Amino acid sequence: MAAAVTLVGAPATEELFFRGLLFGGFSRWGFWPAALLSSTLFALVHFDLGSIVPFLGIGIGLAWLYHRSHTLWHPILFHLLFNTISFTILALA
Repeated sequence: MAAAVTLVGAPATEELFFRGLLFGGFSRWGFWPAALLSSTLFALVHFDLGSIVPFLGIGIGLAWLYHRSHTLWHPILFHLLFNTISFTILALA
């Protein structure tokens, strides 16, 4: 069950919220303010101080994917791939 939530549920719901709702709403201020604000919030909700900078970078990359493609499918698929790789590495460790 945890795998299904991590691999499928989180990418879909997080991208809908952070890229679709937050980034989309903040984008009236331009790409960088919207990307930095939505990505900072994305990093903070992962509750790991040591991962704030990497998650901030991932969030900016996902915002860029959404901005360039004009669809949430690209960031959702990238997020799913990222979570799958991370989950696999943790499961094998």
